[in-house]
Amino acid sequence: MIDYAEAWKINRNLKTSFTEQLVRNIRWSIFTGEVRWTEKLPPIRTLADALGVSMNTVRNAYKRLEQQEMVVTKPHVGTIVLTESMDKRQIEEELVTSIKNALYCRLSVEEVRDIVERVLREASEVKKKNLIFVYEEKNIGHRFAMQIAQAVNAQVEEVALDRLEDYLNEHRDQIEHLDAIITTYFLYAQVRSIARSYQSIIYGMTVELSSRVIDVLTSLKAGSTIAVICRKEESADGFVNLVHRMYPDLNVEVYHETEQSKWKKIARNVSALFASPVLTEKIRQSGDCPMLIYEMWDRINEQSMNMLKDYLH
Repeated sequence: MIDYAEAWKINRNLKTSFTEQLVRNIRWSIFTGEVRWTEKLPPIRTLADALGVSMNTVRNAYKRLEQQEMVVTKPHVGTIVLTESMDKRQIEEELVTSIKNALYCRLSVEEVRDIVERVLREASEVKKKNLIFVYEEKNIGHRFAMQIAQAVNAQVEEVALDRLEDYLNEHRDQIEHLDAIITTYFLYAQVRSIARSYQSIIYGMTVELSSRVIDVLTSLKAGSTIAVICRKEESADGFVNLVHRMYPDLNVEVYHETEQSKWKKIARNVSALFASPVLTEKIRQSGDCPMLIYEMWDRINEQSMNMLKDYLH
């Protein structure tokens, strides 16, 4: 997680309003991937204290970002980052603003030029790797693909599972140059079945618990019951086994998506509710679950990522 107080620090020497500076800083963090999709922004009071600004400044900045459809504020949850789709003009504006701010604040023209040239050199090296990430749900797939891209310093093309066979056929001549076809272990068997005739290595990445989930599990009293909701074709075994190993005094119940009529009752009878990545947002939006629901996995396991990095380098 980034240091918000440092990354979004307000420059009191600029004529730009504090609200506008904060909007730009947060927007830039979203654009660069420092703040990820579905990540919750700090509470208004917490961020205001960290930056030394009024709560109204933070509140107005969040409202501006919500109007730009970059975040959404949910009751009893907080302000959540949405997937951002930036066109070429927006990207250019962000880049120009960032460079100007660097020049106005601390860096010399030569220092900025050196940074830009270094980034361009790195980008040209990145293009030498050819990776695709196969996903089932676009936003979740994008999150994992961005984690991989940042970790291995490579461009990652995102391909939907239901389009994978067509994609491979359409790009048959280029497929032999693929460094890897990557997916999560949830989809590994399906991807392998579709791509088995190709020579590219297929990596099934392991995902892991977020720090937020660990905090929730740690806070529960011995004897508490938690519930996991997943689809029938998904396995909750990894999560359940991990909970039993780390928190042996907790009880775990597993339910399937088809049992939607039971969701409200389930929520009333458990201390915490978890769901697989694809189902989490669906359950939140359904209105059938009155309590806060947590995503079981939200990042790629470090060991799994290191194995991929070793292979690529």
